Amino acid sequence: MKRILTVYLVREIVAPLLLGLIAFTFVLLIGRILKLVELVVTRGVPFLEIIKLFGLIIPTFLEMTVPMALLLGILLGLGRLSSDHEILALKATGVSPLQILWPIAAVALCISCLTLALTMIVRPAANQALKKEIYNIAKNRVGTALKEKVFNEDLPNILIYADEVIPPGNTSQGVLIVDRRNASRETVIFGRVALFLSDEENNSLSLKLFDGTVYEREKKRPGFSQTHFNTYDFKLDFDEALAPAQKIERGPKEMSLRRLIKAIRTKEERGQQVLPELMELQQRFSFSVAPMVFALLGVSLVMVPTRSRASRSWGLTLSLFWLLVYYALLTLGKALGERQILPVVVAVWLPNTVVALAAAYLFRKAVLESPLLVQIKLEEASLYLNRRFAEYRRRNS
Repeated sequence: MKRILTVYLVREIVAPLLLGLIAFTFVLLIGRILKLVELVVTRGVPFLEIIKLFGLIIPTFLEMTVPMALLLGILLGLGRLSSDHEILALKATGVSPLQILWPIAAVALCISCLTLALTMIVRPAANQALKKEIYNIAKNRVGTALKEKVFNEDLPNILIYADEVIPPGNTSQGVLIVDRRNASRETVIFGRVALFLSDEENNSLSLKLFDGTVYEREKKRPGFSQTHFNTYDFKLDFDEALAPAQKIERGPKEMSLRRLIKAIRTKEERGQQVLPELMELQQRFSFSVAPMVFALLGVSLVMVPTRSRASRSWGLTLSLFWLLVYYALLTLGKALGERQILPVVVAVWLPNTVVALAAAYLFRKAVLESPLLVQIKLEEASLYLNRRFAEYRRRNS
């Protein structure tokens, strides 16, 4: 009996879980997809490289969408059982809410382990690989894509003109650069010769200009300054050029668990600020616990007695509401933690704590088969309004 019930409950939530995973991931990725397509169309990045970038972006979103999909799967799957009175039938046969919770909790535990692997191993490795891949694309394209006697606009807020590009494209003559990255200042640089240089260690590209002049003009002041140089290093922000693919994550988000812990210890020994690293470490564990919290919440919401519910619309509405609450609390907690208003542990674990307390309260109501007070008040208000409406119709008939 237990095995049949377990298989039946798991089977009910798997289909909407997978559907929710695809839907949530697609919604979060759709903006990135459009910008990746833009890279193919406007910047000439090969389609296979775009597919690789896309694959490296996905783990960052999966650590959020997997727990979200679990909650949706539970509410839709068990909601269907509730609307068809199968939950009521199970209760009549002596099946308690706790017995229904265990199979769902087992699925949630598996998803928690998957989320933990995503946050600890897959996502940091993917972010590091993404940074390297973007660097390789920029290294292969920025120099060779520079066209002579044309104003090149591949880099945001940077205009590059080359009078002559010497094959294979790493050297140019008569180079003019207009730099508008600083909102308060515009810089114009002219160099007789320019070389594209790459730094493999720091994953950066730069232009080294020889024998030229720098003109700077403050936008709020008249006139300009002029400086002559023999050599001038101009760093190219290729990560901004390819930011439509994915803004490069730096620092703690790229670190493996071992490296992150080591960085925390090293900074603590040096007396440096470790807030970003501590928040990243706690957040990785927090995300992995979220599926367990959502499992308890989902089962509790379905098991709390109610007179009527439309399974799909009810489940979708509830899941979106609680996901909004969870991620609003997550944003609030991170903001309070970054400003050091709350300790890091309290700030990062705030959404899990609040939702878990709400889920525990709802589960207790489900076990006691006691409807919620707000539900009782709403039903009383509905009956009162229906009664007054009936009286009004009688008086005017």
